[in-house]
Amino acid sequence: MPASLRAHFGKQLAQLDEDVLQLGSLARTAVARALDALTSGDMDLSREVIAADASINRLRFDVEAECYGLLATEQPVARDLRAIVSALTVSNDLERIGDHGKKIAGTHLRMFQSPMSMSLCDLPRLGQMALTMLDRGLHAYATHDRAEADAVCKADDQVDALYKQTFNVILSYMLENPRLIGFGTYLLQIAHEIERVADRATNIAERVIYSATGELVDLNV
Repeated sequence: MPASLRAHFGKQLAQLDEDVLQLGSLARTAVARALDALTSGDMDLSREVIAADASINRLRFDVEAECYGLLATEQPVARDLRAIVSALTVSNDLERIGDHGKKIAGTHLRMFQSPMSMSLCDLPRLGQMALTMLDRGLHAYATHDRAEADAVCKADDQVDALYKQTFNVILSYMLENPRLIGFGTYLLQIAHEIERVADRATNIAERVIYSATGELVDLNV
């Protein structure tokens, strides 16, 4: 490939990465704001999260179109091909993370008041751990850092352990307070959405490794 064309292609790849990271920022904001709304009881904030999901979806489709366009016009090979395929996969995971934020917000709007505090069931801590994983996954994507990607995998084990603990605490609460089973069910749904955010952060880390090395690994084990 001539140097001028290579430089142009390099700029296109850089723009693609920038758009993926912008999508990541929007998805991360959706989850963070949904969790803030949950802990503060801010129903209006939950509604804003739901409304903002359309912007995430649009950007995801834009990224997808960029990827297909580059595949069709540039016919990339080796690392360039892996970078585009990874961007396509990561953008899908990020859009789904935005959906998890939307679902948390939607569940919050359906919840009723209960004497059970959020801190009792560790949902805030679980949420913060998932957000930290997402931050590290996005940083690994931006820097192509294999070590950072591996760190995401290790953090996922901690999230899984806390998720199981949180699940059992909420379930015990429901069994002891049958009249609040509905509320507990909502909490279980939210815990599940948070755990899925962590899983998708792990997926992003897997794609960082693939893009850098060509190695397909399953870190969600």
